[in-house]
Amino acid sequence: MTLDRQAPVHERAVPVRPPTETPECEASTCAGISTPESVELHTAWPGWIPLLVITVLVVCCVGFAVGRIAGW
Repeated sequence: MTLDRQAPVHERAVPVRPPTETPECEASTCAGISTPESVELHTAWPGWIPLLVITVLVVCCVGFAVGRIAGW
């Protein structure tokens, strides 16, 4: 295709007035998703129980890895 035989370009007409802005309540993608955390969830578990669970999982994983290497 040569320069003198280019395909026609369809241009959009510019609107007379600019579009209105989206209201703040509709613009946020997380509007209404965030809910306050209840007080009961703060005291559901003592702080040492999750640490104990993590420690047990780590010890099991390390023990399994050492056992696999030693058994090889």
